[in-house]
Amino acid sequence: MIGSLRFYQLPLVVRIAVGLVFNNVWWSIEEFVINRVGLWKYMPYYKATNGCVWDLAVGMVTAFAIWRASIGPARA
Repeated sequence: MIGSLRFYQLPLVVRIAVGLVFNNVWWSIEEFVINRVGLWKYMPYYKATNGCVWDLAVGMVTAFAIWRASIGPARA
């Protein structure tokens, strides 16, 4: 049986790529759903076609999640 890898055991370049994939998912949702359907009218502080608070928040949440998952098990 092959052992499984934990996220923190992956090389740094792979962890960065995972973060980029999650941000790309946000950009796709933003472009294909929020902007085209017009949901941006109901999102406070959202600016269509420009960087906004929502983009910053998603970037920070993604970076925090990747950072948190990259930490190994707690050492006693």
